[in-house]
Amino acid sequence: HDTFLGGGDVLSFLSSLLDVLLLKKDIESRVLLVEPLFQLLGKAFSNEWVRAGSQEEWVQTSSGVSQTISSTLCYIQQTLLLILEDIVASSLNDTLPCGVFDKLDAALLVEYARSTTDIVTCNHVYSLFAAITKVEPDKVLLQIPEIISVIGESAISHSDSHSRRIFEDFISTVVPCWLSKNDGSDKLLQIFVNVMPDVAPDRRLSIVLHLLKTLGESSSLGALLVLLFRSLVSKEKYSSLDGKITSGFVSSIIQTEWEYSFASQICEQFTCMIWLPSLVSLLEKLQKDDQDSEMFMTLMISLKFILEKLQDPEFVFKLKSAEGMETIQGTLCELMVQVVSCWKLVDSSGKTKSVSTVLKKELKELIHSALMKTTKRMLPSAFFQGIIRLLIQQDKVTRKKALQVLCEAVRDADSLISKRERDSNSHLRSSWRHLEGSNFDSFVALCLEILQLLDAPYDDLNKSVRLAAISALEVLATKFPSNHMVFNKSLACVVKNVLSDDLAVGSCCLRAAGALINVLGPRALPELPHIMKNLLKRTQDVPASSMVYKESPEENISRPTSKDSIMLAILSTLEALVNNLGAFLNPYLNDIVELLVLHPDYLSESNQKLKSKADAVRRQLSENVAVRLAFPAIQNVYTKAVKSGDVGICAVFELLKNFVGKMDRASVSGYHANVFDLCMRALDLRTQHLASIKNINIVEKHVIDAMITLTMKMTETMFKPLFIRSIEWAESNIEEDDHAGGRNIWRAVSFYGLVCSLAENHRSLFVPYFKYLLDSSIRYLTDDDGKSDGFLKKKKKAKKSEIGNVLASDLSALEKWHLRALILSSLHKCFLYDTGSLKFLDPSKFQLLLKPIVSQLVVEPPPLLEEHPDIPSVKEVDDTLVLCVGQMAVTAGSDLLWKPLNYEVLMQTRSEMVRSRLLGLRIVKYLVENLKEEYLVLLAETIPFLAELLEDVELPVKTLAQDILKELESMSGENLRQYF
Repeated sequence: HDTFLGGGDVLSFLSSLLDVLLLKKDIESRVLLVEPLFQLLGKAFSNEWVRAGSQEEWVQTSSGVSQTISSTLCYIQQTLLLILEDIVASSLNDTLPCGVFDKLDAALLVEYARSTTDIVTCNHVYSLFAAITKVEPDKVLLQIPEIISVIGESAISHSDSHSRRIFEDFISTVVPCWLSKNDGSDKLLQIFVNVMPDVAPDRRLSIVLHLLKTLGESSSLGALLVLLFRSLVSKEKYSSLDGKITSGFVSSIIQTEWEYSFASQICEQFTCMIWLPSLVSLLEKLQKDDQDSEMFMTLMISLKFILEKLQDPEFVFKLKSAEGMETIQGTLCELMVQVVSCWKLVDSSGKTKSVSTVLKKELKELIHSALMKTTKRMLPSAFFQGIIRLLIQQDKVTRKKALQVLCEAVRDADSLISKRERDSNSHLRSSWRHLEGSNFDSFVALCLEILQLLDAPYDDLNKSVRLAAISALEVLATKFPSNHMVFNKSLACVVKNVLSDDLAVGSCCLRAAGALINVLGPRALPELPHIMKNLLKRTQDVPASSMVYKESPEENISRPTSKDSIMLAILSTLEALVNNLGAFLNPYLNDIVELLVLHPDYLSESNQKLKSKADAVRRQLSENVAVRLAFPAIQNVYTKAVKSGDVGICAVFELLKNFVGKMDRASVSGYHANVFDLCMRALDLRTQHLASIKNINIVEKHVIDAMITLTMKMTETMFKPLFIRSIEWAESNIEEDDHAGGRNIWRAVSFYGLVCSLAENHRSLFVPYFKYLLDSSIRYLTDDDGKSDGFLKKKKKAKKSEIGNVLASDLSALEKWHLRALILSSLHKCFLYDTGSLKFLDPSKFQLLLKPIVSQLVVEPPPLLEEHPDIPSVKEVDDTLVLCVGQMAVTAGSDLLWKPLNYEVLMQTRSEMVRSRLLGLRIVKYLVENLKEEYLVLLAETIPFLAELLEDVELPVKTLAQDILKELESMSGENLRQYF
């Protein structure tokens, strides 16, 4: 065989000889033929033989069939490979001489496989490789990359079933040897991934599936996914995109790159019991890589892939059917732990300049989405166990993120997006609504783990983790209320931390305490003394203006926040105490009431959120605490409220009003006198001119509102004596009353403010009480010289200097104006509601009131009125006066009484003051509009006055007179100017 020059005869002889060797398997020491046969194989694949074989000469074979030289050469190559394979395979169990296979060169076999174009020859080479691997694995393992490369190249054109079987046999033989010699399968998988781009798409899947089957799907699928995604990211077009990543970056990769779609295609061949653990393995392997932009981009693609797989229909069906639920939930728990670890990885990359801020932001959004999608597929027991696993780690970022995930997942446990999700997760939703069995046991274990965190010394636990742990307790208590003792332990723990030096921690503890009190209800009573002690101490420690710093939930940065948070937290705790332990708060009511009505932060209009919350707590206090317990506290705080100013007093009486509104009949009977007395004390504040009170009218409004609420619940037997006492109070003299010029005008203002409200609210029921006010009303309306005693029957000595007298005179004029406005308003309401069978406004009272009321048309406004917006303006008084006189006429209902009233009013139209003339005409117009045709009986005496007013020099007067004349002419049906 040394030469090919012998031509066809030599080839024919060689072919026949090889046929004999192939058949004679019982030759002694057959293995010694390996070396010469392999040398002959080298000749058969040499360039010289291949060129000579390209000739188209015919050769007669041993079987008598004619073949071309090239076909004969190909036959020789295949027969040599078969003989070598058979010899190697048959020697597997024999004792062989040393170095018998040394001449078997795997590298040359690779070259032979690459050089041939014949598919059968290639397959024989692969079969020989498989046989050699079983006997001398080291010879083949070193050439695995080249072998796989050749296989990949040949797979493009060789897709027949026999070739696939040969390849699969080769893989089945090589892989165990590889695994026995190498640590893991990653390198082997990498070799296959490297050649996949050159493999026909329809062959890739079968090749990789057989490889995974041989390696073990569960252990190798995750590694394959990592390699595919790394391959994708390593492409040159993505290597410089770190700073240009947008929200659509991942989606664009999915649509254009084969690696991602191939990963999805592979996973579709397995059940979720296989690919779900592989997702865990995927993240585990990625976290071991170097932290550079390429690794983070790979992580981004992996997270997107995980999000898609968690919505896989087969996976959703598995969850719905509860098949293999325990295994799935355990894997989801592992997955959640790994995703949180990825957050830590991204968060700790802050100092890595090679990773852009945009990439980190995109990653955090994907991680958050993956966490929420994972937790929505989990049973409570698995979820809680996963959180516990994260909490026992010492890393603060992991702990904090775990607690944040816990809070968000628990809050959103029932918030599924679509009806389809609600239907497919109905059993999961049910388990979240009612924790039972292992779910509840895991819940308790989680609470205890959080408490263990909070019990750690402050130096050992990061502040942000402590805040997150306290918030988690609050959320858990709110979402899963129960009677378990773990909540009692939780309450004791958070109450202890209320006095933390950090205001943010104290605030968070107060909110959590409120939530726990709402859950425990009366069972929180043992902690009440500690709660109140720490709450009040915390309130005192809050500075007037403070800033606390708390970490952003998403960034490790600190941002300032006002003390509003802790003041709101205090209110939340108080609200819970009032609603759940209201009957036990008696020892603390003084402090609670003082806090609610005097603390400036709870009264300021500048912070409506805080004030609204405080208003709500004050209302709830009145609903849950008996008035017999609360009233002494309100009495005690009154003096401090007076010193604090208007807002404090208003808050006190708003609270009192709320309590009075909730009083039952027995409470009204027992406390009406005490409440009335306290209100009368407050009405006396106008006389004291305290510097702390800036707007006495606002204060009196709140006091009177409380009194009205009380009187609406009182019987006449209760009300009448108290009202008489109030009259006596208004008439009583105050010694050293320097401003009133001998009489207490301020008490009269306060008193008639009360009367006006009583008339407005009690209407016809109050009208009979005006008989007690008739004389005083007349006196005040006719008092012009400042010397009349009004209610009083004593006079005092003047004690002021001349300057003081001027000031007193101005103040007195303003208060008189105010008082007259209140009296007119009260009388108007009296006339308006005087509808009973026994009318108050009989002819005698009509005559008594007529001139005093009409005389107000010519009373001049005080000079300083515009500087006091809290006192009724000229317009307000004018409107009231018109209504009062007009309603007086309507209520009288008799032309015998209308005539003097009309005359008195018309006489005022001859006043030199324009205001008086206009007021007179406005009253006449009111009478015309309300009495209508009945006014015509007064026409004769009205016409002369109208004639004069039509010639008035003041246009408003003249215009109003013309309007009245037109109305009268319309009603009478004649031209009245003929009578001028």
